[in-house]
Amino acid sequence: MERLVAEALAVAAIPVIAYFLLRLRLMPFPDINDPAMHTTYIVDPRDFFERYTDLLTPTARMREGARVGLLVPGRISYLLFGPVGGFIAFRYVLALIAVAPAYLLMRRLSGMAAGMTAAAVVMTCPVILTAWGTDFPDSASVSYLIGALAFLAMPSQSHRIRWAAAGVVLLTLAVWAFASSLVFAGIFGAVYLGLRWRREREHLRRDVAIAAGVSVATTALLVLASGVLLGQFDFILPTIYSLYYLAHPSQEALWHSISWAWAPYDTYLLVLPVVALGWLATEGRRIRSLPTPHLMLGLALVMALTAAALLQFIGKVQLLEEHYFSSLSWAGAMLVLSLLLTVAGKPLLDHPLWRWSLPLMVLAMALVYEWLVGLQTAGWSLPGVGFIAAAAALVIVLAAVAQRLPAMRIRRASVLALLAGFDACLLLITVAPVSPHGPIAGVVPSPAPRFAGALGGSDDGAVDVYRVTAELPGFVGPAAYSGQRVLMWWPAGEQAELLEPIGMFHAYFNSISGTFGTLAPIGVFNVEQRRPALVLLMSTGSEAEFPSCLASLGQFGAQLLKTGTLTSGSYTLHVWLIRLGRYSR
Repeated sequence: MERLVAEALAVAAIPVIAYFLLRLRLMPFPDINDPAMHTTYIVDPRDFFERYTDLLTPTARMREGARVGLLVPGRISYLLFGPVGGFIAFRYVLALIAVAPAYLLMRRLSGMAAGMTAAAVVMTCPVILTAWGTDFPDSASVSYLIGALAFLAMPSQSHRIRWAAAGVVLLTLAVWAFASSLVFAGIFGAVYLGLRWRREREHLRRDVAIAAGVSVATTALLVLASGVLLGQFDFILPTIYSLYYLAHPSQEALWHSISWAWAPYDTYLLVLPVVALGWLATEGRRIRSLPTPHLMLGLALVMALTAAALLQFIGKVQLLEEHYFSSLSWAGAMLVLSLLLTVAGKPLLDHPLWRWSLPLMVLAMALVYEWLVGLQTAGWSLPGVGFIAAAAALVIVLAAVAQRLPAMRIRRASVLALLAGFDACLLLITVAPVSPHGPIAGVVPSPAPRFAGALGGSDDGAVDVYRVTAELPGFVGPAAYSGQRVLMWWPAGEQAELLEPIGMFHAYFNSISGTFGTLAPIGVFNVEQRRPALVLLMSTGSEAEFPSCLASLGQFGAQLLKTGTLTSGSYTLHVWLIRLGRYSR
């Protein structure tokens, strides 16, 4: 019993140890304002519903408030620990949801060292670390999907339904956090049912009924929690309506590229097929005799990647071109990578001393990258990344050959060196920066992922931006009545610095266009269309243009209510709140 407690505490400490040892980046600097559109529901959801429900519902712009798999636990964490403290506490929970099941699965398959290898793989993945760094819902879904797949693949006879039920809970949370997770949740569930039907059909109908009940119960609990904590009980119909709205051709044209020309630039996506092909090369020849957990993980990854590719390149869902969506694919990939390392590293795991070289190798590759490589400032060309991908594929073949070497010490050392090379290749592909390019016909512009700083990066400035952003609802104050809308006005030249703050009141949709300080005809149109009771002026530079803004709004009965300066570290935001008499009750 004492040993189990010690092991549980050790696993619980893994995210904390990894954060300080690898200097994990807590947050990247914002590259879009969508994460802040979720932050607003975590900080003050009732106020946002009160102000904007009538305005934003017809265009499905309240869909962020329906992502309760993220918002409910995020809101609880915020209420307990505040904005930044709540963010950190929730990320610790998300890390445990991913790490603990992955550790337990690999431990049951190949021992404690294999479990630690899986934990190290998850905690050193730049894509997962970057996803955790924002309030976009992939931060929660990727953890839920990792935990769910690990639970579904858990080898067990006596407690099989318990593991399956835990997996169903996480799959349900993933779907209600981010609707795109439905693709992966559906495939994981289908693979599980297919394997049960083929290999362990006993009690399958009972287990399916229990799983369905667990999913319904989880959803019902989320309904209650959403109503109490967020102020909206029904998140199901808004989610369905938003899917219909986003499927309209006009919306698809805004978000989905009709050309494949973006793909060669997003080289980090090469990791996914390399891992899938590595599994097929290592275990594909003996699929029928594979243990069920091995087959579950491999098939889930291959089928999920196939579905994502079909939806991206034949369908009209941006599951790969946008890193906020493609991060979901890493759930299966990191579990299969852990499996690959343990299968290829069997000569190491069979020895009481060498076995710990496997998780230490994964950790060492991350430390070498952090301390020595410094790819944050290095450039990688497309041919260079292609060479790395080819090297990764070669390493897989060499690792298989090395396992057949006669001398055991040479064999173990060779396997360790080859697996280290494989892991290093995947890391380099992941963090390789997107090659510079101009506009591409048929390609929707999207921010380049910033994976290079996830290990050994700095997050001080990003945390400052998040802390100030979270103070904006408090500065504006609660809505005095339903429909008391807030419209923002800010300098266009400060768009990069204001990406996160403007997201708190739905960014460009609720902003005044035109020259800052002078109300142009387009700005007058914005005000007359939105009919705001309040206008929030924002600037990270100075308040010099604020008096001109107030004067320009005089035609709407403008009255200055309050001024302020929100500061955290190096980030300063000047704010004025103006009341428009024409539209105020």
